[in-house]
Amino acid sequence: MYRPFRFLTALLCSVLVAPSVHAAGLKVSLTERSQWPWPMTSPQAFDVASRAELAVFTEAMADADAGNAATGDAASLSKWKARMRQVVVTNFAKARETCAAGALFCEGAVPKDWEAMVATSRAGLAKLPAELAPWYAEQKPFHQGYVAELVRLAGLFPKVTSEILPLSPSERFGLEMPDRSFLLTFDDGPTPKGGGTDALAEQLRAQGIHAAFFLLGNNYEARRKATSVEQLRALYAGMCVASHGQEHRSHASWAGAVAGMESFHSRLAETLPEGQTKLTLFRPPYGQRNPGILQALERGGMKNMLWNIDSQDWHASNSGTKAAGRVLSLMLLWRHGIILFHDIHPKAASALPRIWNETRGSGVSWVDCRSE
Repeated sequence: MYRPFRFLTALLCSVLVAPSVHAAGLKVSLTERSQWPWPMTSPQAFDVASRAELAVFTEAMADADAGNAATGDAASLSKWKARMRQVVVTNFAKARETCAAGALFCEGAVPKDWEAMVATSRAGLAKLPAELAPWYAEQKPFHQGYVAELVRLAGLFPKVTSEILPLSPSERFGLEMPDRSFLLTFDDGPTPKGGGTDALAEQLRAQGIHAAFFLLGNNYEARRKATSVEQLRALYAGMCVASHGQEHRSHASWAGAVAGMESFHSRLAETLPEGQTKLTLFRPPYGQRNPGILQALERGGMKNMLWNIDSQDWHASNSGTKAAGRVLSLMLLWRHGIILFHDIHPKAASALPRIWNETRGSGVSWVDCRSE
């Protein structure tokens, strides 16, 4: 699933930004997150890092609010702000549960609302220890850019739907998962035999992790022609096979979306891995959907699964190191959720070992897709 920025360029140019802005000017926010000095080898250490990332994000969001530069759908922007503020306040309270005397961002009462959260964050950042200065210099621009990404998506909604807000209470974004719980997901595969899908599936099995793969119809048909049903089932052994639609195009505007889904789903159901008896998960390309798509999924007994942590691994300026840094930063910010990678791009394979290594012992758990 490619992020929507390239797809939305024309709309952004005509509706939200100056006509001179082109796809190359639409940046994603990246960080190596290389300057944090302390390993996250315990839940308490994870929470220290989480409080710090939450504080920097809060500062960035508060500064963006003060700048009042957001454009687009006012109702959606207001709804997103209220939702995001509540997420931050709730997550900071969770991160404060392991506070020890004198620990970072543990002074004073736990913030109960956004205004108190902003005050707590600014006060804590104003007296960071000197050893955190390089980390702050690295992460502040990352969170400023990340806030800009979210604001842009909120301004486009609902004219252009995405993961930024729900269309239905039945949709899954990852916020319903327990604290420190994350589900790994991969879009757009399968690759040709011996490619990224094969390598990632082996990596995941070696770690005992059960991830969801959202298969794209065109790529599935190409792989199926070159291999057997048994080999396809073996490829995804221990994983969950899910649908990304027949074609990689907006399912919100494509008249043939439902028919394409239903045709593809009947074929895909023939190659489910051992232990998976039914196709239950769907993710629309770009996260773009409409009520008709959701109704069709409900009729078929399927759920729409989006995400809240995007690795942006499709982007040319990204790398395995930066994808890992971005995902780690967002895991500390969101504290639970659904992580989006792509098995057709090589960056996940190099990002994941670092993510696993840096969160080992931190209390992070990897959700089994088979429970979804």
